[in-house]
Amino acid sequence: MAKYYKVHDSKQALFVTVDDGGAVIIKDEAGRKVFLSKYQAKLMKFGIDNLLKNLFEGVDSKDVHVEELEDPGK
Repeated sequence: MAKYYKVHDSKQALFVTVDDGGAVIIKDEAGRKVFLSKYQAKLMKFGIDNLLKNLFEGVDSKDVHVEELEDPGK
């Protein structure tokens, strides 16, 4: 069963769908989508955790929230 999330702060929101196979779809408020296979999502997490971390130093993320949503298709 796929899981749906909303990641947002006071300015912007992203909608994330994770399917049973581990693939990820990220959609912004304008409707643009990025499709990641399970392997690509794993690489992206590695990249953010290890390589891109320095880009986010000093960025205040206290107002970022993650909510699990019900199936938006219902």
